[in-house]
Amino acid sequence: MYCTIGLLSLLALGCSAAPTDKNYFADLPKCSTEEDQLGECVKQLFNTLTPRLKDGNPELRIEPYEPLHLNRTSFQYSSGTVNGRITVRNAKIYGFSSNRAKEVSVKLNGDKVKLRLVTQMPKLNIVGSYKADMQVNQLQLKPKGEFNVTLLDVEAITVTDGEVYEKDGHRFFRLKNIDSKPKIKDLVIKANGIFADPELDKIALNVANQYWRDIYGIMLPETRQFWQPLMLRMFNEAFELVPIDQFLKE
Repeated sequence: MYCTIGLLSLLALGCSAAPTDKNYFADLPKCSTEEDQLGECVKQLFNTLTPRLKDGNPELRIEPYEPLHLNRTSFQYSSGTVNGRITVRNAKIYGFSSNRAKEVSVKLNGDKVKLRLVTQMPKLNIVGSYKADMQVNQLQLKPKGEFNVTLLDVEAITVTDGEVYEKDGHRFFRLKNIDSKPKIKDLVIKANGIFADPELDKIALNVANQYWRDIYGIMLPETRQFWQPLMLRMFNEAFELVPIDQFLKE
């Protein structure tokens, strides 16, 4: 899921922002490369850094990520009789600081690495502005307004394939591909500007909240082609700056 990998990237960038600081990260464990121990160590790193870095640290040049700001993103949507483009602007995402790794497993084969990560958040809240150009059957809609979406009990299973490589005398990690499958317990949608008549807005939102499982089930695979490449790029841009030597036992 975008939020899981985005957070991992932020954690990596945070670690790379102050490689000479010995106090801020002094209590972090050094991980063994034995598979039966490595997964638990990565889990401990994730769960220690997640709350610690949420407010950032100006002295260490670490940017806060709670909330996480998303300036602009857009995606094409097409399913059945509904198709069009949706653009989201000035979004703020709250809830990453409560993200916790429940299970982590790592498989090593030479320089090849397979990582499976199960994370959970009690709540993820996304607020911002949107506009869309949609066609529903023969009806052309161009809604524009504000939205507030809350996802409850978010669990994401993320599987990645990557490799370890050497550069400038240090070992680094990069991902080759990524697959994330998020599940949620409930979804609450609030928005305006769907129709010119506010009463029609209320009707549309009531329907959307009643049938959110159907909407989520359609939107997730339809939008995966847009957000998974973004996840992969964010992750690799972060880890290109972070030698993994500092987290591994000699």
